[in-house]
Amino acid sequence: MPVDPVGAHEDERFIVSMEGLALDVPPAWEARISRSGINGNDTGTSYPVAHAATIPLPPQRGDYGSNVVERLQAEDVFVSLIEFGPEAVDTPLYPRIPELPRSIEPAEFHPRQLQRVLPGQAGKQVFFTFEDRAFCLYVVLGSYARRAALTARLEDLLKGLVITPRRSQ
Repeated sequence: MPVDPVGAHEDERFIVSMEGLALDVPPAWEARISRSGINGNDTGTSYPVAHAATIPLPPQRGDYGSNVVERLQAEDVFVSLIEFGPEAVDTPLYPRIPELPRSIEPAEFHPRQLQRVLPGQAGKQVFFTFEDRAFCLYVVLGSYARRAALTARLEDLLKGLVITPRRSQ
């Protein structure tokens, strides 16, 4: 299986990996992992942000998908996995979980869970601590009406998510 730091492959799975985050990406998805923004802290430190979508990812995009989610069609999905600093680990907003989220029920998606409400879309945020690292998993579905079918596409991506402990500096 190819390892590709910036990738889009139409007909085979591929892996993107950086700083202890890895995604085994399904065909017809595009994914990238980069350092972006300051991820909600005031220390000036940045942490990895993974983006995956069923549409091409533009070079310039916000942590929560600005410049991407506006382009989603009814059959599309966008995923952002944003890491936050050690000050967020094990706080009430970021509870420790024993295993990574591999699925989200269609009923958990709602238009009001979007960072910015766009007609027809639905979103979901999951905050968690795993491997002593704090994350927000943010998912946007191109169609609230088609959320059952789109969560199957999402599950295919989430089953390939790997998070390992951060190496000590």
